[in-house]
Amino acid sequence: MATKSKGNEFLSQVWEKYKRYVSDFPETVSQIEATSRLLSYIIAGRFEDSQVFSELVYLASNLLVLVNDTIIKNASTFAQKIPLSVEKLRRFLTVLEYGEVFIEMAAYRKWGETGKWVLIVIIQLTKAIWRLILLWKHHGGIQPIPPIAPLDRDKYTKQFKHNPTEEMQEFQENLEGETEGESVNGPNEMTFTLKRSGKTIRRLSAAPPLNFRSWRLPGHGGNENEKAQLTFYNPTKLSKQRLWGETLYIARPLIHLFGMYVCGTMSWKPWIMSGTIDIASLCMMGDTKDMNPEEKREIKRRSLLLLYYLLRSPFFDSYSKMKILSTLRVLADNVPGLGILLRPIIDYLPSWQKVYFYLWSA
Repeated sequence: MATKSKGNEFLSQVWEKYKRYVSDFPETVSQIEATSRLLSYIIAGRFEDSQVFSELVYLASNLLVLVNDTIIKNASTFAQKIPLSVEKLRRFLTVLEYGEVFIEMAAYRKWGETGKWVLIVIIQLTKAIWRLILLWKHHGGIQPIPPIAPLDRDKYTKQFKHNPTEEMQEFQENLEGETEGESVNGPNEMTFTLKRSGKTIRRLSAAPPLNFRSWRLPGHGGNENEKAQLTFYNPTKLSKQRLWGETLYIARPLIHLFGMYVCGTMSWKPWIMSGTIDIASLCMMGDTKDMNPEEKREIKRRSLLLLYYLLRSPFFDSYSKMKILSTLRVLADNVPGLGILLRPIIDYLPSWQKVYFYLWSA
């Protein structure tokens, strides 16, 4: 028991140090995450089963981003307050979105074609149920994919420049000691006003450490600007038409899978049915003027993703495949330097198309 307690205490200390490091050095952490994601692209196609390993690395990098974003949000004084039940659902769905391709590929390697399709149905059914719970029970509105998008860390980490770590706290304590007993006109002891020109200037004693300096005067709107940049939006209350439009969009993967089961994987009927549902769902959303900016971006993303139908079977196999491959070959053969980039794409595009351009995946 004593050994287990010591082990837990050690892990707790390591976790606290890691959280402090992520909060203090978000730029370095972002570089590590970008490197791991780039590695997943580089190793694809380099050896046997490299595609599975590449997807595993990609999943790990996305989970690392999710964990680090959560740490930064929790360390922020501007974090949005979300009910715990909703946050858990969104986090679960986000992990499932990131991992579904790896799970499918691993299932195919382990249990073959039948095992792959069983896992696909289970994953899509689980996602649909949880999304419908968020929509109808928790009034989640128009739901982005993934539900928890990567954090815009610049907006969050700006606050650390003004209220960061022990170094800044030590500076503020020293400032209080220096200004103690002084009579200073104005609400801010860190500045003074020139008599002739009326300009407000920061006191020399009020200059923060070098890595925390900015051109703003202390207490003159900087914090308000940061709060304005960190505006959080509540989901727009959806009308009945929009609710059913979002429900249709959530159910579309299951409808398409059912259509493939009934009509066959290469039938045009599921492809047409899925495209019709996507278009109908967008039309039911109507004008986006009353939506918040995040919801408008999601509707725009869904509209652009209609182009994916050109890369999805059976349209890809019948029309797009030869045109895209021939265009890429012409560019690779005639444009200097592009061959190194395009030839691997030419070799692996057919297999990538089967994995990454599903009709049931958003």
